[in-house]
Amino acid sequence: MYIFKHLDYFWVGVPAIIIVTMLILYIQILVKRYLGTDTIRKCHEVGGNYLAMVGTFYAVLLGLIVIDAMTRFQQAEKTVSIEASSLIKIYIDAERFPEQKDKLEKLIEEYIHETTDVEFPLMEKGETSTKARDLAFSMLQIVKVIEPKTENQKAIYPNLLTLLSDFLDSRRERTRSANFGEPPVEWIILIIGAIITITYTFFFTMESNTIHLLMRGMATLMILMSLYLILLFGTPFSGDLKVSPEPFKTIIKIGLYYKNRLSTPSVEQEKPAPTQATNESTYNEAYNNRYKCHRSR
Repeated sequence: MYIFKHLDYFWVGVPAIIIVTMLILYIQILVKRYLGTDTIRKCHEVGGNYLAMVGTFYAVLLGLIVIDAMTRFQQAEKTVSIEASSLIKIYIDAERFPEQKDKLEKLIEEYIHETTDVEFPLMEKGETSTKARDLAFSMLQIVKVIEPKTENQKAIYPNLLTLLSDFLDSRRERTRSANFGEPPVEWIILIIGAIITITYTFFFTMESNTIHLLMRGMATLMILMSLYLILLFGTPFSGDLKVSPEPFKTIIKIGLYYKNRLSTPSVEQEKPAPTQATNESTYNEAYNNRYKCHRSR
């Protein structure tokens, strides 16, 4: 059971693919010994037609599911990016609302730490953090009761509501159950299809056993690698190939930088612009010096 739960890790998945490939090659050798080369050759004509039909159907099915899994993985990456960017924009817009600013900033910081440190590891097991969900709804409660007073606040408040809505939608999309792997029925169909397709290849033979086993091994490896791709991309938040929480960690760095910029006063002071009186005084002094030089000659 431990192996099946950790197949999306390369140190488990790659050896599993090699072992299954070797096992199928061994079964091929046993089938050839049991049936004999002559019996297998008699199946070539009819078996070729059936293999073409079954192989084409399975190749199309496998290709579509691989593309769907890769699209789901890319969508998960995009969702995490939108969720993180919405948070940083809310963090910046909160500066315009002094009464709610501290509460919102604290909730955002707690949410980011809870998401990166707790929720992402939980999502590898197909679970989510209830604390992160409560923090998200707490932000919603705070923003809902804001009453804009200044014209600036009235202009920013609708944008703040939009950003919060995008954030909540992205969170819901990220944590929905479809991100935790392909449906069991889909896997059953894929595995049965792989077994049928590989079994059909047992009823073909050639003179060189070495070349035959090599060709059989490559065909089997291709099918197993495609299934493994579905496993890797179909679970975007677990395994060695998973969506990174780096966008949330970037928010922490941006937030710290933003706070430091606000809290550190500028050391450089602007030099006062020269006034008209200063310009006239400088001009007169230069004229007098030039006149004295002329008299001395």
